[in-house]
Amino acid sequence: MAALSHEPFTRNSLGVQEDKYIFSAFAAVTWYNAIELVVLCLTTFKHYRGCYFWSLLITSFGLILNCLSYMFFFFYLTVSRYVAVTLGFIAMCCVVTGHSLVLWSRLHLILRSSKTIRIFLWIIIVDAILFQVPSTVLIYIVISSDNRHLRIAFTLTTFVQLIGFCMQESLISFIYIWETIKMLRLRSKHFYVHILIQLFVINVCIILLDLAVISIHFAGYYTFQMMFKLVAYSIKLKLEFCVLGQLIHVIKEPISDHLKSNCDTSTSLDKRTDRRRTSRGPGLLVSNSSGFY
Repeated sequence: MAALSHEPFTRNSLGVQEDKYIFSAFAAVTWYNAIELVVLCLTTFKHYRGCYFWSLLITSFGLILNCLSYMFFFFYLTVSRYVAVTLGFIAMCCVVTGHSLVLWSRLHLILRSSKTIRIFLWIIIVDAILFQVPSTVLIYIVISSDNRHLRIAFTLTTFVQLIGFCMQESLISFIYIWETIKMLRLRSKHFYVHILIQLFVINVCIILLDLAVISIHFAGYYTFQMMFKLVAYSIKLKLEFCVLGQLIHVIKEPISDHLKSNCDTSTSLDKRTDRRRTSRGPGLLVSNSSGFY
């Protein structure tokens, strides 16, 4: 893969036949996972509405289009590079920001503070503007010029962008783990350990995928990293689907008998609070806006 470590974004980046095989294999895996996610969205959800449904569906289509744009750029040289780059930019915005919105759209299951949820939404919006606009401007300049300094600037910008989005997604994953631990303390020990291990492993896998993408980029294999990043996002979306199912399971699981007996001896105000929690889960409102259940 030596050829992949040099030209950061040129049509001759795939100079070796083995590189083309690897690139095509990653594209096939991404397309398979993305198409499967689209089918899951259209067959699993009862109602086609809600931020979770649309962000998951748009992100899945974004993965398909992003692979297609790379194919146009590197293999179908008769297609204008500006068309390929424009398609890739739109698709990558759908993938990166869409994935963050997938994570954000289920924060209300574990967070009671609407203010905190709004703060995370603004973080996603600001990061999308802050990280994606500069790299977009630079990529059009890079494909129109042979200036080496501009290519270096583009490589550094995309690396900062990659770090920023990985930190954003890791922060949301950490919130999921932390708040789920707090919720599971109200459940039975067996249930606590079983679900906690699953959620921990899933979120660790998501973080490891981010680290793998960063490591490949840092090693200089930029073209290789572009396709591996799409594979990583497709896997993370499927893992997120598992996380959602576990979170819903956590919320629907009844509170342990020990805690219920303590609630019975509380004041009338506490009893009213407990009744609200019984209908909502452990202080959480389970929304059906996505039509998932």
